[in-house]
Amino acid sequence: MAKKHRVAIVGCGGISHVHGNAWRNLPEIEIVGACDEKFESLARFATEFNVDNTYNDLRQMLEKQQPDVLVIATWPASHLKNVLEAVRCGVKAILVEKPIAVTSTQLEQMIQVTGRANILLMEGFMYRHHPLTLAVKQKIEEGAIGEVRYARSTFSTGLGRSLQAHTQKTDRQNWRLRGDLGGGAVMDLGCYCINIIRYLISQEPQSVWATGKFEAINNVWETLIGTLDFGDGVTGQFDCSFGWTWRESYEVTGTKGTLSVQSAWGNSEGESHFTVNGETFTVTGVNPYAAEILDLCHAIETDAPTRLPLTDALGNMRVIDALHESAHTGQCIKIPVQGLENS
Repeated sequence: MAKKHRVAIVGCGGISHVHGNAWRNLPEIEIVGACDEKFESLARFATEFNVDNTYNDLRQMLEKQQPDVLVIATWPASHLKNVLEAVRCGVKAILVEKPIAVTSTQLEQMIQVTGRANILLMEGFMYRHHPLTLAVKQKIEEGAIGEVRYARSTFSTGLGRSLQAHTQKTDRQNWRLRGDLGGGAVMDLGCYCINIIRYLISQEPQSVWATGKFEAINNVWETLIGTLDFGDGVTGQFDCSFGWTWRESYEVTGTKGTLSVQSAWGNSEGESHFTVNGETFTVTGVNPYAAEILDLCHAIETDAPTRLPLTDALGNMRVIDALHESAHTGQCIKIPVQGLENS
């Protein structure tokens, strides 16, 4: 990759530092601007990563710095507004932290406006760029476990105790615990579980059913457990929770065996592992946030497709919508067959 790409970020909370650390040693990346409404968060990011150009207004940053790539690391309820501003200012590509939108309707609007402007748009599922995930997918495609019939995944963090302490100012600022900001267990955690199930089964579910624990005061699902029916006896199941101890794993079962991953989402450099029918395989890792931004920059230079297409993002968002509807109504919700062209 010959060119140095100008990257700006909006949203300077905790995840922005994970991105910044990944970019720090990439000669292909130049951080040209940072934006946040909170002065303390902005100053902390700028100091840590030596960013000279800081802003409290996104439009001003985009107009003055004219970045090639905007990374959106704000809370989900702000994503659509941020994307529209980036389109208005003519960036080349937009990377949006997961979940990319609050609803599939919002995502459909993002897809329409970025498509008309010929701007690349990608959802930030960093784990999909990690060699562990790619090796798992390859093993399944090679037939190591036969035909996939079942997949399950789990992600819980123990954040639920903060829900009980939600009157504290610090907790009110956490988007994960606020429905008005696009929070909830599925939006923060379950989106990974759904994504890996769909990715490894290589299909879209026909219907879903979900139940869980809803916190009405905060308007978020603290816990959600879901079943995805892919038809022909192929099933996916997941659980996600802020109220349970830390757990992260997934397992895929086929007609000839089982593949399991005990450390699912947080893999970076160093060794990662997965097992197939009791045999352990070792993978040498990379920083997935670095791989993610480089994939997007490569697509800018070459017109190659990004590793995560918009069809993937839209499929994930439609499942999330259906799961929320099912959990609220207690009904099994069918997911209509829709392509990107019908969005």
